[in-house]
Amino acid sequence: MVRTMIADTAYWRVWEDNFSRSQPADYERNLRLVEALWEEALLLGAFPQEDAFNNIPAKTRRERAFMFRDLLVRMAGEFERRAIAYMLIGGQAVLLYGEPRLTADVDVTVGVPPEQLPTVLDVVRTLGWQVLVQNPHDFVRRTLVLPCRDEATGIRIDIIFAQSTYEQQALQRVRRVPMGDVQVCFASAEDVVIQKLVAGRPRDIEDARRIWLKNPHMDEEYIRHWLQQFEEALSEPFLARFEEIQRESG
Repeated sequence: MVRTMIADTAYWRVWEDNFSRSQPADYERNLRLVEALWEEALLLGAFPQEDAFNNIPAKTRRERAFMFRDLLVRMAGEFERRAIAYMLIGGQAVLLYGEPRLTADVDVTVGVPPEQLPTVLDVVRTLGWQVLVQNPHDFVRRTLVLPCRDEATGIRIDIIFAQSTYEQQALQRVRRVPMGDVQVCFASAEDVVIQKLVAGRPRDIEDARRIWLKNPHMDEEYIRHWLQQFEEALSEPFLARFEEIQRESG
């Protein structure tokens, strides 16, 4: 709404991009801002008292706004103990490389095949997570995703089983971020950009653009290589999307 009242929106966007570029990405600051956004949304009544999908009461919803860090630390410890490679993707990775935006869940890719689902289910039980599907073996076989919810906080966690050559390579390029007494593994900035551009929703494109602005030393050749591979496989203009955010970012 504010943007529509600006006389020269193109000039404003250039200034806004330059300002964003000058502010280093800061996961701790972004996480605090997200927690504040959650609290403000609750105070404004933006969330209903109960969620139609998982029936989480408002009090639990308020508490879970401050629980992401604890959940990531516990999850990282369990994966490390079982020597399971993993990487955080999605909104949590955007907080690390981009700018704060409201995110209500955790997306994590694990470097094990669906045949090792029993091991992952053991992790889920140890962490006190609830599996959200009745037949997890059939569901994972069909989708490569195990949807879960943390019982203590109500936070949704989607565990994705890595199958492609790309995902296996991305798991070798993770960034380890110290939290508590562990190091939490996030997908690299380049891989988050690739994943966002392949997803292709307007929010994903903007996430990729902001990450590109704030991380000027990314490996462009790596990004282009994998976007080309996905473009050939899926017949989608992924390289054109990348070039567009480059042009928009100056």
